Amino acid sequence: MSPRAKPRKQVAVSERLTAGEPLVEAALQLLPPRFEALRGAVAESLTAGGDDPEPIHRLRVATRRCATAVDLLKLLIPRDLRQPLLRDLKKLHHACGPARDLDIQREFYERLLSEVDTRDLAVVDLLYERVSLQREKRQQPMIEELGKRRSKLERGCDDVLAHLEILRERNPDRCGTLGEVALPLLSRLLRKVRLAPAVCDATPNQLHQLRIAGKKLRYACELFEPLLGPEYKRQLAPQLVALQDELGQHHDSQISGEQLAELRRRWKRKRHESSWDRKPQGLFSWKELSEGMRFVAQTHAEQGTAAQKRFVQLWPGFSTTGFRQPLESRLRELSDAGRMRRPSPRTSRVDPPS
Repeated sequence: MSPRAKPRKQVAVSERLTAGEPLVEAALQLLPPRFEALRGAVAESLTAGGDDPEPIHRLRVATRRCATAVDLLKLLIPRDLRQPLLRDLKKLHHACGPARDLDIQREFYERLLSEVDTRDLAVVDLLYERVSLQREKRQQPMIEELGKRRSKLERGCDDVLAHLEILRERNPDRCGTLGEVALPLLSRLLRKVRLAPAVCDATPNQLHQLRIAGKKLRYACELFEPLLGPEYKRQLAPQLVALQDELGQHHDSQISGEQLAELRRRWKRKRHESSWDRKPQGLFSWKELSEGMRFVAQTHAEQGTAAQKRFVQLWPGFSTTGFRQPLESRLRELSDAGRMRRPSPRTSRVDPPS
């Protein structure tokens, strides 16, 4: 398992949903647990201290799940309700981003401190204290931003559910069925992952784009999981999560390495300034700093390379019989069953995911 991998708590969904379920009925089962999980994650983050990284991580995951659900079910939700909610979710997600990035770096340095030899220990500890201080400074502004957006976000979620209740009372069949929306969307998102570049020769940017495409597929599959059957949750979902974890570890290592290189360049420029000796890094000779930072950069590079190798090993099975083909087969099965049930052709009004 990747060092980045953590157990995921899944959002509860109804297993009774079928492809023939009216879309509005399905939405009223799929959205409330996600909105409730978001409320809980915001409340937990407001009361948790900065020492525990998990509340912020859970909050970012909850915002992604809600945004994915609202976007993929946009056929039901008027633009004047949908767009403000998506905007607030995006702002909330971004508000937690810097703190989450620092949490990942802090976890990296905590592991490294337990492994590093005596020569580089002091420099690693210096970098760890620097990241920890930055994280402490981020905590209060982030909490203020969460508190400011909390009420507006909850009203947006409540307004969407109220609209769906009205729609169900007036015309529950107007927007078609869950299968008519879910199957084309899942097929399209799966194609984007399937058409990935040759992974052995992929550039870091191509791997990052593949990670984004995989993330969209993952959250869409989670939303429509009741249609995919127990095999998806038991056999397919863990493969998608494992792939995402390795791509995430590779991306984190690359970004952290670039940030460390920029810090080294900045310190090298400023080491002759009069204020240098009054700062913690001024206690070290440039040789000590340079060698210690080179060791950390090498560790980032090694972890990124190891994650990429694990990803390359996972990809052949994932892109064929392990994930793609069983999912394609399930989508075809649901599509064929829907055509057999339908007495006459219907025109799908599904918008592509944004």
